Amino acid sequence: MARAIRSLLVPLALVAASGCGGSGQAPHEHADFPAPPPRGWRTVRNVEAGFTLSIPRRWTARVKRTATVIRSTDKLLVLTVAADRGPDGRELSPGDYARRTMDDLPGFEGSVLPHANRVRGSPYRSARVDGAGTLRTTKRPERIMVAAFHRPGRVTFTVVAFSNSKVPARFFGPKLREILRSLRGQPPGQAQRSGRSG
Repeated sequence: MARAIRSLLVPLALVAASGCGGSGQAPHEHADFPAPPPRGWRTVRNVEAGFTLSIPRRWTARVKRTATVIRSTDKLLVLTVAADRGPDGRELSPGDYARRTMDDLPGFEGSVLPHANRVRGSPYRSARVDGAGTLRTTKRPERIMVAAFHRPGRVTFTVVAFSNSKVPARFFGPKLREILRSLRGQPPGQAQRSGRSG
């Protein structure tokens, strides 16, 4: 897991880190309809990793093979979204997965809130862990959020968000919550839109 995180390091203003990735498709994975984007938003799709989500229209999204990196227009918020279909992604609970992802961030030093919360509005089993601190790569105080979305026996999707600690949490809070609840899964490598939840 730590190797996957290190391989997805991305800029946050200058540098930031990402969440876990993985490989190995579980059988019988189905596609869920992309969530309807709010007005002024658009849908971003990562076909190879197998997910869609909604972001504000002017934000940038760089789709890589195993992850999607999203940046706000002011570059004060960076998110990395990835899918893990390996043993951890198929078997760990979303709470355990989110905490392990936070623990595996390279050189993370800081504090993590003791309780994980579910992501309201998501059709999946989910957990969100919030913390604050610095990474070896940045040495800058950052607000860090990890959210994990679990399809039992199939996949865990992870969203890792980094924001400037000087920016109040409420500044990006509503948009971040909308992005999290918009995430939907699909079989990797397939751009289909047949809809079921679970």
